[in-house]
Amino acid sequence: MKKYVFYLVIAVVLSGIAYTSYNAYQTKQDQQQIQAKQQAEGGLETGMKAPDLEIEQDGQPIRLSDLTDQLIVINFWATWCPPCRQEIPELNAFSESTSIPVYGINVTTSERRLTDVEEFLKKTPVDYPVLYDTKGQSEKAYRLLAMPATYLIDETGTIVGKHVGPVTEKMLKEMVQKIGG
Repeated sequence: MKKYVFYLVIAVVLSGIAYTSYNAYQTKQDQQQIQAKQQAEGGLETGMKAPDLEIEQDGQPIRLSDLTDQLIVINFWATWCPPCRQEIPELNAFSESTSIPVYGINVTTSERRLTDVEEFLKKTPVDYPVLYDTKGQSEKAYRLLAMPATYLIDETGTIVGKHVGPVTEKMLKEMVQKIGG
């Protein structure tokens, strides 16, 4: 009887070790898959904490985290990017038809000159605030491989939606609806 209990205890311990090892292996595999997906698609993924950026609005420094007291849309763009220019009317329409704030973050370090952005904005109606990343933080922090890149960030500062490439008003509304907003 003692041998039976001994073998039973050994079997339970070995099962526990095997389960723990498999769980650790599976977690590592999941992390590798997420990392591979990020490298393939570029950028951060939904469920991740949105990196805070120190950006400028009307020449004044602000932090992105100061804007996330509610669901917001941030859109990384540049004047030299045709799809970025193409989606501005769609972002305008979304901004006007919902109460969800839209912020266009110009990746200013990718521009030839800041005056190029200012001239572009004089000619192109943008109905939402344009913020400037003059320090070049967004490309690294958000792992931007392509523009435009649009993120929905909730009031906890978590990325709840993402799209790389031009968006439409309809796409944004569907993204918001998908998260229950």
